Amino acid sequence: MIEVMEDVPARTVTLPDGRRLAYYEFGDPAGVPCLYTPGWPASGLLGGVYDDAAREAGVRWISIDKPGAGASDFDPRRSLLRYADDIAHLADELGLDRFASVGESGGGPHAAVLAHALPDRLTTTILLAAMGPAHEKWVREGMQPVNRRLIMMAQRAPWLLRAQTLLLSRMMNNPTKARRWERSLVEQASEADRRALARIDTGWLTAAAAAALRDGGRAAAQELAMIARPWGFALADITSPVEVWHGTADTNVPVAIARRVVAEIRTCTAVTYVEGEGHIVGLLVRHDVMASVVRASGGGRRGDMRPPSDRSRPTGHPRS
Repeated sequence: MIEVMEDVPARTVTLPDGRRLAYYEFGDPAGVPCLYTPGWPASGLLGGVYDDAAREAGVRWISIDKPGAGASDFDPRRSLLRYADDIAHLADELGLDRFASVGESGGGPHAAVLAHALPDRLTTTILLAAMGPAHEKWVREGMQPVNRRLIMMAQRAPWLLRAQTLLLSRMMNNPTKARRWERSLVEQASEADRRALARIDTGWLTAAAAAALRDGGRAAAQELAMIARPWGFALADITSPVEVWHGTADTNVPVAIARRVVAEIRTCTAVTYVEGEGHIVGLLVRHDVMASVVRASGGGRRGDMRPPSDRSRPTGHPRS
């Protein structure tokens, strides 16, 4: 089981407009650099669930606190394109000329904009159970009713969404209620996701959600509204290499969304649909993801070394 690491320090850089952007370092400090954007609502602490796989593969796993989450300052002018500017500045500060990018769930749109805006700096972009452009009707079709309601709320009644995230923030800041939330998360998960959650200390999820909601849920509401409106670029405009990993039993972001995203992005180099797995597919394929990061850097196949019992069951195909 992947257990919560104590006292993971947040590091920060100062952006040109004076805001702080925070990040966490996991894996191999001297390894192949990869920037990870977690889902919604989660801070960069969630990157800790990938620490073991990154360290084993030789990957420097740099996990981002999105604007307003964790130790990152709120951005009143937030957009996906501004996020790309923030990450370009972070990479400059860290001395990274080239790096990989991974976006999971609601972090998927953030990784997609990096693929669009920073094509010359990315070795590869990996989308894990990634959300599609929610302003498109085809993204909302087949989603769970609760997720459809959240998206519609973000589009039509952001004030109501803000009230919802405020309530969630208050819950996560109450230790007793936060533990209750953690238990209900597991109990209400699909069978596939319960299998995945059994591999980690779910305290990672609670800590990451609490940090993302530290400001009373203002940034979380802003983020969902941002994802639910036009992104400022089209998936078809992406010109850099992209890989897609998605579980066929994902009920949060149905696999039909991934298939459409693959059809829209003309530079998908690999597509893997993991049979029978759910929204937390990234945890199950984490060693394969690290292997892809290493290969894209030209570093060989070091990341392929892992115990046979931990191998996923992918069914996919390369795409040229």
